[in-house]
Amino acid sequence: MKIFIYKTLFVFFCLFLFYKFTIDAKIKEYEKKFELLQSDYGREIIREKVREEIRKSLTKDTILNPEDKELFKKLINKLKNELN
Repeated sequence: MKIFIYKTLFVFFCLFLFYKFTIDAKIKEYEKKFELLQSDYGREIIREKVREEIRKSLTKDTILNPEDKELFKKLINKLKNELN
């Protein structure tokens, strides 16, 4: 009976460590990102990143590849037809 208890405790301890190092670490990582989005500082960082990406795209000759252009064109035409 004593060995069974030791083995059970060992298994639960291993499962606990597995949880802490894998799932719990990912949950904490996402919680930090979510908290960053809720703060004014975090939103300002995101705004700056978006502005920087827009600046980068404006320096390029073409922003979209031909396949994306066709998809956007079809989407815009469909929206126009639905609005009329």
